[in-house]
Amino acid sequence: MNWGRGNFTRSVAFRWIVSYAVILCIPVILSVIIYGQTRGIVKYEIERASSAMLQQVRYIVDGELLQTESLAAQLAIHPDVRRLLTAPSEESAYNIYGMKQELNKLLSTNDFIKEIYLYSKPLQSVLSNETYLKERIFYEIKHQTQNFTYEDWLKLINRFQSGEYVLLPVENQGRIENTPSYIRSLPMKSAADPEGTLIMPLNVEKMRTMLETIDWVEQGQVFIMDSNDQILFQNAKETTIETSSYQEWNNRGTGTFTGTFQGIESMITIESSDTTGWKYISVFPTDVFWERAGAIRTMNLFGLLLCFAIGGAVIYYFARKNYDPVKQLVSVFSRSPLQGKGTDLDEYTFIRRSVLETIRERDDMNNKHVQQLRVLQDYYLGRLLKGQADRNIPLTELAKTHNLTWTSDRFAVLLFYIDNDEGGTKDLALSQFIVSNIVADSIVDRLTIHFTDMDGMLAAVVNVDPDRAEHWKDDIEDKLAQAYDFITARYKLRFTTVGSELQTGLDGIHQAFLQALEAQEYRMVLGEGMLIWYGDIKPNEGSYFFTVNDQMILINFLKADEFEKAKDMIDNVIQQAFQRDMSHEIAKCVLLDVATTLIKTIPDQEQAGIAWDEWRPLKRLLSCSTKLEFQQELLVIFDRVCGVLRSKQNVQTSAGIGEKVMAFVQENYSDKDLSVSLIGDRFRLTPQYVSRLFREQTGQVGLHDYISQTRIEAAKALLLEGAGIEETATRVGFASSHAFIRVFKKYEGITPGKFKTIQ
Repeated sequence: MNWGRGNFTRSVAFRWIVSYAVILCIPVILSVIIYGQTRGIVKYEIERASSAMLQQVRYIVDGELLQTESLAAQLAIHPDVRRLLTAPSEESAYNIYGMKQELNKLLSTNDFIKEIYLYSKPLQSVLSNETYLKERIFYEIKHQTQNFTYEDWLKLINRFQSGEYVLLPVENQGRIENTPSYIRSLPMKSAADPEGTLIMPLNVEKMRTMLETIDWVEQGQVFIMDSNDQILFQNAKETTIETSSYQEWNNRGTGTFTGTFQGIESMITIESSDTTGWKYISVFPTDVFWERAGAIRTMNLFGLLLCFAIGGAVIYYFARKNYDPVKQLVSVFSRSPLQGKGTDLDEYTFIRRSVLETIRERDDMNNKHVQQLRVLQDYYLGRLLKGQADRNIPLTELAKTHNLTWTSDRFAVLLFYIDNDEGGTKDLALSQFIVSNIVADSIVDRLTIHFTDMDGMLAAVVNVDPDRAEHWKDDIEDKLAQAYDFITARYKLRFTTVGSELQTGLDGIHQAFLQALEAQEYRMVLGEGMLIWYGDIKPNEGSYFFTVNDQMILINFLKADEFEKAKDMIDNVIQQAFQRDMSHEIAKCVLLDVATTLIKTIPDQEQAGIAWDEWRPLKRLLSCSTKLEFQQELLVIFDRVCGVLRSKQNVQTSAGIGEKVMAFVQENYSDKDLSVSLIGDRFRLTPQYVSRLFREQTGQVGLHDYISQTRIEAAKALLLEGAGIEETATRVGFASSHAFIRVFKKYEGITPGKFKTIQ
């Protein structure tokens, strides 16, 4: 191909070059994306490292705080401490000495606590692990500062402390500094006037040493705050958190986020302790972590340059090499050079058109042959089913002529009755095509089957191999069940299959067809969505089971407004009519008899206008052919009859029913069995109907609530007379005192016992 000509842009060589260039752009784009993702990766690493570091601090500090509080609890119940708080001054010397030794032992086992102070209010002295001094001298030595006066010290140690952490000025290596200290009153249960106070300053140096062992702490700042947002500890002594900044951080909750601290962009992490309620805050400049992204950026730039250098050479080489086979293939399909064939014509398009044209010509010929053969098969199978086929020609020759793969002279016939669900196809030809193809694909591995249309009905001739003569029905049932599930789910089609017994010879095909036609009459009894075999039809011409007495019972149910019982009776009749051993003639008569019985319950003046002219029930029932259709039509008639009967209920019977019910409840509220159902039986009404009438006529909330309120009013009178709760519950009709108490509290807001006390 001459690349210098104007048609180069339509050539496949040009497309290859463009494609290779696009491929070359892939690593470039990936490099850009990777570099763009670097910031997100580094940010994630910052958040993860900061959160892990702060969690490590929280775990350590929380553990030490728990040990501190546990130690305080031990000291609170220590007998020497109690004696120190209660003993007279002349008897406490020995106790003081022993307690001092005990405090030294406790401090030696817990280096998180710097000192332990025990203040005795009766003695007005403070005992520590080092000394025993009067309260004022102790204050001047340990806590005296300009901002923390002696009065502040006394106020702190004399008021009740439930156990919290405060900042106290504590002498540490010759200087006074604010130190987090745990303080609680002694004894623990004396809240009004404590006898003493326990103070345990924490070892700040220990906490600083602990933080120095954690990565990145020296490059950032850590703040530890109590539940009152008071900074108890920080690794940078002269740094504070501005109120506005902390409020903004606190609104974001716990976690890691980016913010500004002292004008520097920082990664801020906040952790909250579930144990103590303290908050742990770490602030680290983000520049500390961005140094890691420099190496990734350098590698990306180097990779881009390398891709451009190598990619250009590869594109040129493969574009030249791959075009030669295409050029040779074009010369095979064309006698002249590929020129003047259209503006959109390239080498591949020309080859594709040539190949597709050849394939299309072959497929057209094959399709015409298949269609002609299909017409011949349908015509021949139709004649076989009707008994009109030529019997003088051998079976094998007929099968070969019509391309029928018959391997034996044993035949059976299947008939398919197809119906569609909502959303399924309504085209009969398409439905038959779907069912025949799927069923044929399912059965072909065990039996030979050929389909044809018989007067709008899908028929199939099954050829059974002698080796499968004993199991051919099982094979068909299994495969049809699988096909039915698939067709129903995929195409929203339902079909019922009827089948004949196994027959011999071409004459047997017609006999099998007649058997299948006879079996299809029993679809009504046996139902849809199943396989009906002619050999399984054994009707029992029994007696007519829906008697005159049954009719009267059904009519009485409807007139008595017992519609649920009437519906149950109709369901039982339908189930009995569609038993497998029931004659379908008797079943039809019974169902028609049930329909006419339902219509008889409608008043005479409305039967002609509603039942016969508008509903046309018998015409609709006679058009039914399956159990489901009969059942649906009967339920429609039943619902309409019930609607007419409900609308024509005697108004006089319902009038004044509310007052009668109220009088009945007033007379019988002490009966434990009194309920809405019992009242409905008393007035010959359903519970729902009598409750609705009572609510409409009396304006009460409900009949059940009225019964309960009547009982509660009677119970209140008995309680005022001095009756006990058990006796009152029994006399007003409650099954137990527990039920009485529960209902009484529901309506009165208090228990019966409380009611008696108030009154």
